[in-house]
Amino acid sequence: MTRDDHTTESSDDSAADAADTTRRSVLKAGAALGAGGLAVGLGERAAAARVEEVCDSDYGTIEVADGFSLVDNQWGNSAADQCIWLNEDGSYGYDFDASDTGGGINYPQVLVGTKPWGSDTGVAEFPVRRRDVDELVIDVEADYSQSGGEWDWAEEWWLMEQPVSEQTETHQYEIMLLLDWNDQHDHGAVEAEAVWTDRYGNTVDHWTTYNSGGTSADFYIFRIQGGHDGGKVDLKPIVDYMTDEHGVSEDLWLSGIELGNEYWAGCVGQTTYERFDVTVNGTTYASGSGESADNGGGSPTPTPTDTPTDTPTDTPTDEPDTPTDTPADDPGDGSGDALVVNDYDGDPAWSSNQNDLGEWCGAGSFENGSGEVEDGALVLEYDNGGWFQEQINRDVSDYDDLVLEVSGADGDEASEVLFDMGGVRTMLADVTDDAVGTTTGEVRVDMAAAGVDRSSPSLRLNFWQGGSSRLRVEEVRLE
Repeated sequence: MTRDDHTTESSDDSAADAADTTRRSVLKAGAALGAGGLAVGLGERAAAARVEEVCDSDYGTIEVADGFSLVDNQWGNSAADQCIWLNEDGSYGYDFDASDTGGGINYPQVLVGTKPWGSDTGVAEFPVRRRDVDELVIDVEADYSQSGGEWDWAEEWWLMEQPVSEQTETHQYEIMLLLDWNDQHDHGAVEAEAVWTDRYGNTVDHWTTYNSGGTSADFYIFRIQGGHDGGKVDLKPIVDYMTDEHGVSEDLWLSGIELGNEYWAGCVGQTTYERFDVTVNGTTYASGSGESADNGGGSPTPTPTDTPTDTPTDTPTDEPDTPTDTPADDPGDGSGDALVVNDYDGDPAWSSNQNDLGEWCGAGSFENGSGEVEDGALVLEYDNGGWFQEQINRDVSDYDDLVLEVSGADGDEASEVLFDMGGVRTMLADVTDDAVGTTTGEVRVDMAAAGVDRSSPSLRLNFWQGGSSRLRVEEVRLE
């Protein structure tokens, strides 16, 4: 990628200044809000003090925060006027004018991580193996306005056979999530509607699949129903869906995160990012002028759930500093104190997405949404769909067994549930000798015998195996 450090010096060239002002006036006066657009404060942002700017370059970049590169990506329409810029307050963005051009697609964007062609922003967590993705979240606040032609606002990544440090252009899949789009941007009938609703309330459709996109990679396009109104989006359900529903290998490498506007001939627009944060497996990279971006500092920080304080590790009681040798939920088999992951007693509430270890938990795509707590148990109603996860994120090598206190409507649910923990991914029935009964009982998994890596595991159950039933989970613990 060629870097262009050109910055506009308004005081040195009045003729260029006048042309630039005219073009920007057109953008502000002529742009209309797109569906779901967040154009609050657009005029103020357009006049913000800029500390760096690159225009009409050959893939010029600006480092807008640690690990974030803003890219002047004119890959399909070099005739369009396009600038990327960084503001003094840490916000950044781009503007473009393709009103007098004939065709082609551009995609000005911000990149975190790598691209299949060798780009790398220096983020240690990217690329990451598909099977090692336990958490992938973006947090976005942006002002944008587009008009006059087809456009979308899209996040994407690539799944590759090799990291770019070892070999470039090994990408097999291109994965795109549309955060917003206008009526001119259309992919026909939806392939799978409302595949899941993530923990932040975003309902996602699998819009379409192409045999190839801009390259030879298989191209999967998803969309957020109604467009994104700002805030967090959980991307891990897409990662899991690709494997669970479309057989994508867990050995592939996820490149990184790109976010930008695709636009076609005739379109005029501007986008300002006030916040764009990316969290991968407990580490958050922040950018922009928003509060969580720390004024654009961009340094990676661990998410709160990865550094709980005074968290009980020996007992789930209300007095974490007073462990006992035989807690009430310990079966008394001599295995020592149990480590309760979640007992669904309402403290903390299931809706808080926090378990008894202070770690993240959640579920989605069930017939009853993200599950419902009834009489001290989490009820998951599934019909060939649903996912459930409890993060543990600590070394649990001193514990031998995972114990699920469960019951099922039919009594044979272990053969319908996919077990995913510590690198082991197989049917639950394959890692336990216990059956799920119609009354509450233990389903015990010998983690060592199953091959579970206990150094920092999380538990995930997947319900896209063709079954239909109702599972009641009263407790998850380690013994």
